[in-house]
Amino acid sequence: MKRVFTKIFDNYVSAIGTTEVQNHAALSWLLQEDIEVIAAVINIQSAVPSENDGFSSCVVELSQVGLFAQNGTIMSGRAGEGWNTTPAGIQSTNCNLAMVFESGMAIPVREEGYLHINTEAIGKTAGVSLFHYTVTVYYIKKGSR
Repeated sequence: MKRVFTKIFDNYVSAIGTTEVQNHAALSWLLQEDIEVIAAVINIQSAVPSENDGFSSCVVELSQVGLFAQNGTIMSGRAGEGWNTTPAGIQSTNCNLAMVFESGMAIPVREEGYLHINTEAIGKTAGVSLFHYTVTVYYIKKGSR
């Protein structure tokens, strides 16, 4: 039986203004040994719905590259929220994604390599939208399969 380890990334993204803002390598993990990523989960939720007209969104990606939307992205997810004054209403679209590789498949990451969390957010014309995310990486140590 193989031992499966986890690494959890947990943080918030603020969406302010109507211009897309990318946060490269918002969180990073420098590996101390060779690993194989066998699964990952991304959860993104609107933490504090903003009662201002418009729509906001947040993208969170797990990547081997510390730049948003580049080759080396392992997975990404998007969440959003919207508010309308007349008729009054708010909606949230949360993100819950899971990716599991079949037996024998994995993404190798070498010792002294990195895994990064990159984000992108766009807000409304007024106010701040806050999104909470958790990314869980499931991995085994290289050669333990």
